[in-house]
Amino acid sequence: MTAIEIRTQTASNVNLHVGAPGPAVATEAAALLNESLGTGYIRPSALAELTTEGGGVLIRARGRNGDLLGATTARVLDQKSHTALQDRLRLAAVDAALEGRRVGELKSIVVAPAARGIGLGTIMLAASLDFLKAGGCRYVVSASWVSTDPQPSSLGLLERAGFAQLATIPCFWADDQKAAGYLCPTCGPECVCAAIILVLPLDDWPGSLGPR
Repeated sequence: MTAIEIRTQTASNVNLHVGAPGPAVATEAAALLNESLGTGYIRPSALAELTTEGGGVLIRARGRNGDLLGATTARVLDQKSHTALQDRLRLAAVDAALEGRRVGELKSIVVAPAARGIGLGTIMLAASLDFLKAGGCRYVVSASWVSTDPQPSSLGLLERAGFAQLATIPCFWADDQKAAGYLCPTCGPECVCAAIILVLPLDDWPGSLGPR
């Protein structure tokens, strides 16, 4: 999948940019994601690869003054990633009926601390789901960090959007962390955080997330 062209949407006092980032934007977005998800979680070059070769998208939310307020990444799962997801769910004794389906993944969604509480996460989530549905996905999966206060989690946001919990998997990010060498914001170099895996059918996705 080639990168889609950037389009800009306006919602309230937020400008939403969807598409491939240039080098400066990729660096800025990576810094915001790493601040919340762990030092070294993602490299700017990986964000560029996601949008040009990885079947994915980077969504950025900016305030009227141009400040970066949030960033979200999503992708259509390739066969290797799809199989790995199925294997992990089987180990958790879960049959999500995803075999043979085109599945999207909401990989990350981060809102800057100063911008939380204004619905920005909902706006970016809706844009991610629109992108994945347009890419032919029938289902979207996401892993929500099982966090401890005061660390934020995406669980409430996802469930309000209609995602249903499938399984809780311990030490979910351990292998990825070792391979990438990033630091968990809670555990440091040896992550033992669990993740709640959630799924949303997209067949009836209305194209927006209104008040619930």
